[in-house]
Amino acid sequence: MNAIQSNVLVGGWEAVRLFNELIEVVVIPAKGAEIWSVTDLRTGIDVLWKAPWALRPHALSSATAGASQTAWLDHYAGGWQVLFPNGGDAVTYRGADLGFHGEASVAPWSLATTETPHGAVLDLAVDLRRSPFRLHRRMELAPGTSTMRFTETVTNCGVDRLPYMWGHHPAYGAPFLGDGTRLTVPAATYLADVGNAQGTARVAPHVRSTWPLAATPGGGTVDVSLVPGPNAGTADMGYVLDLDDGWYALESPQTGLGVAVSWPRTVLPCLWLWQEFRGGKDYPWYGRAYVMGVEPHSSWPGHGLLGAIEAGTARWIEPGATHEISVAVSLFDIPERGPGHVKSVDADGTVQFVSSAAG
Repeated sequence: MNAIQSNVLVGGWEAVRLFNELIEVVVIPAKGAEIWSVTDLRTGIDVLWKAPWALRPHALSSATAGASQTAWLDHYAGGWQVLFPNGGDAVTYRGADLGFHGEASVAPWSLATTETPHGAVLDLAVDLRRSPFRLHRRMELAPGTSTMRFTETVTNCGVDRLPYMWGHHPAYGAPFLGDGTRLTVPAATYLADVGNAQGTARVAPHVRSTWPLAATPGGGTVDVSLVPGPNAGTADMGYVLDLDDGWYALESPQTGLGVAVSWPRTVLPCLWLWQEFRGGKDYPWYGRAYVMGVEPHSSWPGHGLLGAIEAGTARWIEPGATHEISVAVSLFDIPERGPGHVKSVDADGTVQFVSSAAG
């Protein structure tokens, strides 16, 4: 059984539901093709974070504030966004104001749906206004699988070679996220963001460490792959670098459920790791957010396109060229031995575990 249900309402937004007997994915095309939820239908658990405040209805325009970051955060209530062609701070490039987290994350996308004997398919597309890019995403869900796959392309419709930042911004929350949730990534390095200087940061700003350890302000280390409980009162941003392959697994011992995400490391070579464990005391969190973003990205740091160009991490695309990523998102049961036994995640989303003999 696989199906598509259109005309679903989420906080006043028209959404589309892609589902089979095991997994449900809800997408809001007019809100940047945002993936609003990824739900395990056996348990009813949506692994993506939902803010304690309501999603603003479509009638309230995103132009509710002069600053693009404030406007974006006014309308942020969780889920999974695509960040393109800018990530993080707003910048001006070639006369265009590239807003916080990029135009693709807020622009309305077109939608076409197809149901075949082999699976249900969503085709979403958008032509950006502030830069000459076209994005297309094809989302597929086959019967009898807990894996949703999508292929996403960006095409330079202009006449000049152009830079971009391209990332995916899934944010995970309770009940899936909890004390002891473990992140497994085949990486070598953790780089704390330069902005981690507030009193609630548990990692020292702009320090490079060996993954999964991060340097603390007091001179010690903390394992940032292990999630503390909701009363931790910390907030940190960092980058997971030097990946051997493009995948991660996030395992929740409280629910017995895991999420695996795979993507091409050649295009998205790093992860942004946003850990907001009720440490943000000011707007928009006010101590209410218990959420972790594990975000495959093309570039770092997350302070806008100009910063990525300066750091040499922005990607460039020739006129008329198309760049592509294929992403697989799988829900899986944690082995009886508990979290930490994921060996790898294949490009098709298949999770491989360490053998019992290996411990």
